[in-house]
Amino acid sequence: MQANQEVLYKLARDYVARKTRGTNDLVSVYLTGSVLHDEPLLGGTTDIDLVVVHKEHPVVEREVQRVSHEVSFDIQHHHQSFYAFHRRLRLNPWLGEALCSHDSVLYDTGHWFDYIQAGVSSQYMTPENIHLRAQAFSDKARQEWFELDDPQDIPFSAWVDLYFKVVYAAANAVAVIAGPALTTRRMLLDFPVRAEMLGQISLVGDLNRLVSGDFGKTELFNKWRPIWEEALISVSKHPHCPPNLASARKAYFVSAVDAIAESGSTHAAFWPMLESWRGAIQILAGEGTYEAEWHQFLAELGIRPDTKAQRSSQLDAFIDAGENVLTDWKSRYGL
Repeated sequence: MQANQEVLYKLARDYVARKTRGTNDLVSVYLTGSVLHDEPLLGGTTDIDLVVVHKEHPVVEREVQRVSHEVSFDIQHHHQSFYAFHRRLRLNPWLGEALCSHDSVLYDTGHWFDYIQAGVSSQYMTPENIHLRAQAFSDKARQEWFELDDPQDIPFSAWVDLYFKVVYAAANAVAVIAGPALTTRRMLLDFPVRAEMLGQISLVGDLNRLVSGDFGKTELFNKWRPIWEEALISVSKHPHCPPNLASARKAYFVSAVDAIAESGSTHAAFWPMLESWRGAIQILAGEGTYEAEWHQFLAELGIRPDTKAQRSSQLDAFIDAGENVLTDWKSRYGL
């Protein structure tokens, strides 16, 4: 399949046509994510993010369906009551973006989507709401950092999970001032553009050091990439595999990571590797050598029990820098 934006839209419309054929409880279907943007493909792969709004409570909240080796559907199911206070979605950096786009709606009954869209988009891009979206990430990062730096010891595996959650929240505290929330595959590709727009290019190096220690490490990537892929294959066969790591999404991660590395931005490939591998280990821990390999990979990135204090201090400084960016934004707009 030669996937492009036109083909992806057609696939999405075909999905809706199948779902709405005959009796159904659908209120609306709309697109979110990369398909709404000019370059949805990375490594020739993408997923089509859909939100299906139901009159009745849906059986599942999320599902992944294979379309081809390169493309899958990633579908969220909402009950329409989720939108009862829809103006609050002005503060949602994922759904809010989609609800503001006139290209996102695929199916609508009784102008329901038009009504929701009008309420969300009318003030979505005001400086106040931009600040509130960024502040939510900043508050989350700081709150979880305090847990990370708690003198009471927590297992290293739990510390690692929390560390990466804080890194992601802290990066988005800066990034959402200049655009939508960062995605897993493109986080370290898109962050430099956002930072530069805000005159904060120095934060790019700081973020990369938090993730992989530096900009290089091509040899390290080449060494661990096949071991990471094996973990993805194994978790996709597991009875408790989460939807985002289903076999239909293997190429979504693997092809994208390969393309990033081949482009000369090996450092940016580590984030989707880390996030998908981290999710896999939460399922595979205690089975075979998966957990030991994961911790060895982290150790070679410099993330070890004996570096926790150093990493925590670096992360604290990065959160502080983001808080300063937000303070400047508030001053600029008199908030």
